[in-house]
Amino acid sequence: MSQPDAAATVAVPRTSGTTAKKWLWRGVPVLLFAGAIASTNPSRGDTIVYCNEVARVVEHAAPFSSLWEPGHILWRPTGYWAAPLVMRLVPDQLAWTPALKIGYGYMLLNLAFGLLTALLIQDLCLRLAPSQLAAAIAVALFIFADGILAYSQSGTSYVTGLGLLTAGIWWQITGGNRGKAAILGPAVLFGLSALCWLPFVISVPAACCARRLWPADRSSHPLTRELIQFGFAGAVVSGGILMGAAMAGARSMGGVATWMASAGHGLRQNRQALRAITGCVRLFIDIGADGTYLKRFVFHDPYHPIDALWLATHTLWKPALFYLFLAAVLLLAWHSRPGRRALSILALAGLPALVAAILVFEPSAPERFFPALPFLLFAMAAGWESQWRLGWLARSTICGFALLLPVMNAATSLDRISGWRREAAGQVAEFHRAAAPHDALVALMMNEPIAELPTSHPFDPLNRQAEIHTMWAIDFMKGQPTLWPNRVAGFVLANWAQSRNVWVEKAALADSPADRLLWVEGDNPAIHWRDVPAFFRTLEFDRNSDQPDGFARLAHSRANELRLTQLAGAK
Repeated sequence: MSQPDAAATVAVPRTSGTTAKKWLWRGVPVLLFAGAIASTNPSRGDTIVYCNEVARVVEHAAPFSSLWEPGHILWRPTGYWAAPLVMRLVPDQLAWTPALKIGYGYMLLNLAFGLLTALLIQDLCLRLAPSQLAAAIAVALFIFADGILAYSQSGTSYVTGLGLLTAGIWWQITGGNRGKAAILGPAVLFGLSALCWLPFVISVPAACCARRLWPADRSSHPLTRELIQFGFAGAVVSGGILMGAAMAGARSMGGVATWMASAGHGLRQNRQALRAITGCVRLFIDIGADGTYLKRFVFHDPYHPIDALWLATHTLWKPALFYLFLAAVLLLAWHSRPGRRALSILALAGLPALVAAILVFEPSAPERFFPALPFLLFAMAAGWESQWRLGWLARSTICGFALLLPVMNAATSLDRISGWRREAAGQVAEFHRAAAPHDALVALMMNEPIAELPTSHPFDPLNRQAEIHTMWAIDFMKGQPTLWPNRVAGFVLANWAQSRNVWVEKAALADSPADRLLWVEGDNPAIHWRDVPAFFRTLEFDRNSDQPDGFARLAHSRANELRLTQLAGAK
């Protein structure tokens, strides 16, 4: 085992070199972040969900108590409190509804915290190892990670929560041992990060212990400060939960428990451990439809067979590249004393995050692993100057991954702008040619461009046209997914009650799923494609759009009403 570097065992207070060179390196995060945001246009996640809920309260269409949700306790209220300002500042040319103006406010907050986090990561990495290159690579890995690219440009709370967590760690390190503020201040930020998104509570123990990565700042009392900080952060989180429950109307312990349980929204996947393999990859790489192709191979999809050679050359190289990078980081850190300290902190954050993603949440989304992200970058920086004989190979692997990352993720985002948007525009135009204003649509899958448009791309000008009331029929993450025909029946009857016609994709009547649907036979063993046309062929249609892959209108007939009413009542 190699001997640790002397330089790596001493905290570095600031960059070395001339003032001009120092500020040039300090400008790296700003330039990279600006370039990344300008060159990508990712999916916006659940942005419009939060914005619509806040807008309804602003317009007095819903009570203030509806804003308090246990998974993101402070997020919706923050949007509500900022709404008067952003509604005045955001021009109508950018946002044509109050909800979209609120969305721009959320996005500005995330962009600010994304840039702040990049700057703090650079500073903290420089204090771990006297290497400008290591700090720059850590910043590039953070900025171009797919989860950061996507959520920095969204109205979700993940990047703001991560920024508060990282700011708390930075305050903890730079504050040293000077008074109670250096202990309690970071604890407040740790607690606030969890109140933005509750799973950040997983990383609070690691954050409280993070100062041990910087030896010059370690206390002579091994655990006293960490325990005080952990207890105070826990009190902030507990107080926020109780406040949120009270504001939501929960007045008893049973009511609080019921309110907390609502954070799951009834979503649940199967084969959680298997999904975690690609879920970890998504923290850094947008694998697009590659996850679908991998599942088609694993589940032997008879509709879309995939052979091993095609899979290896088109899909598997991205997960392989990620795990090669991860191995390089872990091995490099393991072969240096400061790196091993960083690995212990990483394990304290990363292992609980992985277990929670598999057992409590669902591990397919990149934000599930956000609680471990800064600690992974710290481990890389702490081990960067390791004297391990294969250290050069590990460093080269990390550098190669950092160089390829923006290319891979920017290419996926550009595809969303070009190919994805053309398909969405074609579907919208086809629907509006055939349908009356305010008609509703049953799409089959959530990844359909016309279904994704108002939810994942709410700021796209295509949404300025008349709103299409859309649902996707089959959602594998819904509780009791086999009841999808019952949910479709309820949707159709609700729209008929409001004098809206309902259209269905013609693909729902086909004997095999269209490739664009990204259907995977066997993804959920309880749902089979044969059931889709079998259900829709029991219904009557009275009109079709022009294109073969367009839409068919459900007849508002007595037979359809009886069939759908029976299904809706059986939910």
